[in-house]
Amino acid sequence: MKWRWLAALAAVTAVAAVVGIYLGAFGRDGGLEGSGTVEARNISVGSKVGGRVLAVHVREGDQVAAGDPLVTFEDEELLAVVEQARAAVAEARANLQKLERGYRPEEIAEARANAARARAELEEARTGYRQEQVAQARADVERAQADAVNAERTYRRAEQLAAEGAVSRQERDDAEAIWKMAVARLQSAEQRFTELERGFRVEEVAAAQARYDQAEAVRERIERGFRVEEVAAARAEVARTEGALREAQARHRERQVLAPAPAVVEVLDVRPGDLLPPNTPVATLLERDQLYVRIYIPETRIGRVRLGQRAEVRVDSFPDQVFPAEVEQINQKAEFLPRNVQTREERIHQVFGVKLRLHDREQRIRAGMAADVRLLEP
Repeated sequence: MKWRWLAALAAVTAVAAVVGIYLGAFGRDGGLEGSGTVEARNISVGSKVGGRVLAVHVREGDQVAAGDPLVTFEDEELLAVVEQARAAVAEARANLQKLERGYRPEEIAEARANAARARAELEEARTGYRQEQVAQARADVERAQADAVNAERTYRRAEQLAAEGAVSRQERDDAEAIWKMAVARLQSAEQRFTELERGFRVEEVAAAQARYDQAEAVRERIERGFRVEEVAAARAEVARTEGALREAQARHRERQVLAPAPAVVEVLDVRPGDLLPPNTPVATLLERDQLYVRIYIPETRIGRVRLGQRAEVRVDSFPDQVFPAEVEQINQKAEFLPRNVQTREERIHQVFGVKLRLHDREQRIRAGMAADVRLLEP
């Protein structure tokens, strides 16, 4: 029970203090006055892609304009992706242009010639070699045999004469080389004759059939021209690659963190070489032209406050200067006291936050300064 009593006493004391403050602030002469602290809108800026920091262009406390670079990341990988996407776009556009233009006459003629050549090879594979080809191969074998016999005789004679010292060793080696080459030609001629005499194998006929089928399909497609769905697919591919290029370019632009508005750099704790993950805030900015003061008005007097109402603001740093302001926001929900309030005496304990936009063309006021506010009657 003791702790409950102490908690209740503390709550009553706090409420009494708040009520005393607000009654004193707003009830002396019937006017509405309040005190608060100057605040500025914060902007947290960063990069969607992150990476390794290449350069830091500003320091804390610097004033920046909209678009000024704050931090630059290394961009070799991002640039490579952009170049790949640009190449894909060029290829897709070229393909679409070809489909829309259709095949040229020389392309059609080439396709027909390829199909005719493949058909001739297939017919030759099916029927076998002609008799004249076999006869020619047999004659080549006989001629190669004669050449080999003559070359061997010449070599044997040169070998004997070299042993007797009648010819040089070099002449003997030359004769041997000629004989070996004649033997090699004979073996090649015999192999060729055997192939022609035997005819084409089954797998060779099948390969010739496959080449013909492919060449004939190409010829038919070229003579027919491109179908509507092929052109539509090519256009869709162009759209897809262009979208990928725009995405790559957007990611490449994220290599720099830029100031979105005129502001003061409040926090910037990165250095060249730091490795930052994507979507990590790298700096906090305070907008120079977005200063405001928040005060609190009791519920019994909130009816005298309206949006756009003018006010005067004074700060301790410039006691003789009055800065204009206007009500920008009135909170819709009361604060500090229980939600269910029944009596008029209790309703005074509830307050509503009021936010005032502060105008300072010379930009002398800084966030954190204490400010006194007087709302002007209409």
